[in-house]
Parts: sequence; structure tokens; C-alpha cells
Amino acid sequence: MESENEIDQFGRPYPAKQGGYHIPQLAADSVVIRLNPGGFHEVLLVTRGHFPYVGKLAFPGGRINYNEDPKVGCLRELKEECGIEGKILDLLTVQGDPQRDPRGHVISVFYLVEVDANAQIVAGDDATQARFYALGPMLESPNLLAFDHHKILQIAASRLPGRYQV
Repeated sequence: MESENEIDQFGRPYPAKQGGYHIPQLAADSVVIRLNPGGFHEVLLVTRGHFPYVGKLAFPGGRINYNEDPKVGCLRELKEECGIEGKILDLLTVQGDPQRDPRGHVISVFYLVEVDANAQIVAGDDATQARFYALGPMLESPNLLAFDHHKILQIAASRLPGRYQV
């Protein structure tokens, strides 16, 4: 049996046990895709400003607080990282591969979120930049994205009606 000072099979320290168990952390992320005036799909991404994946692009999101509904956490993180309000449209996916985050086992809930087309995006919290990017080039550039977010982007694109421009 492992102790709190031991390393897991992925080389990370085990978190403190709660009720006799090591509990994964939970996160919620906003996947915002819109049509720009030219009719092309764009995706809202933030540039990460801290470890891991400094300088890489990611969906706005983060840890869910204790006693916080994942939907509330998702919209709170969107507001903190991009300065905008959103409306959850649907659950996109839940990802829980133990190796998806080098800091530890994090299970993430990804929601499709709608934002006001005229909302002014302002990077905040731990994001150094927040803006919309053309969807096609992001789908063709997996090494620009942090974590498993390229996989999530592919899932989101597969749900779009019609084809997207590359």
C-alpha cells in the first residue's frame, strides 16, 4: 500500500488520502465555438501563463471548488480567464485519463458554451492572452494545444453542422 510520500506509476507524488482514498481532482472547461462574420468557425482559447504548458493554448477552465456545481465552476473560470459571461449549451465530454495532466490525476468536464458575439474578451487570472482562433488551423496544429485539448477540439468539431473552413 502506498504512502503519501510515495510516487505513483506516472512519477507523481500521491495526493493526501481523503476517507482512505486518493481522490482525483475535478476541473471544468468551456468550449466556445462561433461563426465569424466571414462564415468561418472560430474557437476561444487562452494562452497558459504557468506550469504546465506555459505558452500553449487551452480551453478556458480550471479546478472546480468544493461545494461548486461543475457548470457553475465552468462559467466562473470563463469569467476569470476571459472576462466574459457564458451560457452552457450542452455537455461535450468528460476526460479522465490519469496522464492527461502532469501535475496529477485530473478529471475534466467539458461544456459547449455560448457567449455574446459582441463580448469584449480580456485575459485574466492565469491566462496571458485570450482570443478566438480560426478552427481549421487549430485542428491541424495539435502541438499548439495543452493537455489533451486537441482531442477535445476534434470532438467539438465533429458535432458542428456542415464543414468548417481550414
